[in-house]
Amino acid sequence: MNPSTGGKPVVVGYDGSDGAKRAVLWAARYAAAAGLPLVVAHCWPWPLFTKDLGPVPGVQDSGLRRQAETTAEEGRALAAGSEPGLDVGKRIVIGFPAEALTRLSTEASLVVTGTRGLGGFSGLLVGSASLHLASSAACPIVVVREARPQSDAVLVPVDGSPESDRAVATAGDLAVALRKSIHLLHVEQSRRRHPAETVPDPGHVLERSAALLAARPGIAVTTEHMTAPSIPGLILERAGSAAGVVIGAKGHSTLGVRLGSTVHAVLHHGQGNVVIVR
Repeated sequence: MNPSTGGKPVVVGYDGSDGAKRAVLWAARYAAAAGLPLVVAHCWPWPLFTKDLGPVPGVQDSGLRRQAETTAEEGRALAAGSEPGLDVGKRIVIGFPAEALTRLSTEASLVVTGTRGLGGFSGLLVGSASLHLASSAACPIVVVREARPQSDAVLVPVDGSPESDRAVATAGDLAVALRKSIHLLHVEQSRRRHPAETVPDPGHVLERSAALLAARPGIAVTTEHMTAPSIPGLILERAGSAAGVVIGAKGHSTLGVRLGSTVHAVLHHGQGNVVIVR
């Protein structure tokens, strides 16, 4: 069991879409490897609009409630079938995905979603819902594009901030469970600075970030310092060959300025899995 999570379950949103299926498969693999239970959550907004939840008189297995139960069970069965022996349950949660998953995040070690879905999950990564979840969740958020990434390395952009440190710790948990290596990347923007401006020493940032992983023996850690015109652009370039990106987000109601544009870019344009840590 992962000691940093306190045994809290992994929660994965499921709506029956292909993206949600990939999310369930990734979440099941991680939960089994980390020794954590998995909860498949189906977010169900219909009770907010109508009391006519079924069944339809004379029609067997009909109605909105029955449909929700069927979808939730489908997700649970997919997870259980992919990882025999996994402790997996299901929940139907009334509400829209961003709000419902944010509530569930207080009980979870990770919340996992797909990139897109049907119904309430539609456009999760291209609108305000993804920003709300990334900036409000009480635990790390995993956005899954690939159920089984083939690359060995997890990419972690670091800048020495507390959020960056938490991202490194979360990446360590993922690397241990999934048997991945970690690549720490510090990017400086190539621009003219004011003489009075101070910037973190790249070597110190990388050394300090690597030291946070010292308690996890067996993880292969590499470091890299780069200067680039666009920090998000370079991270996206490196992310193309990574098993996923783990990145720290700042702010409460919105994403902070320092890493906000980077998080936004990685969420919307990254080709692989993304983990957002607050």
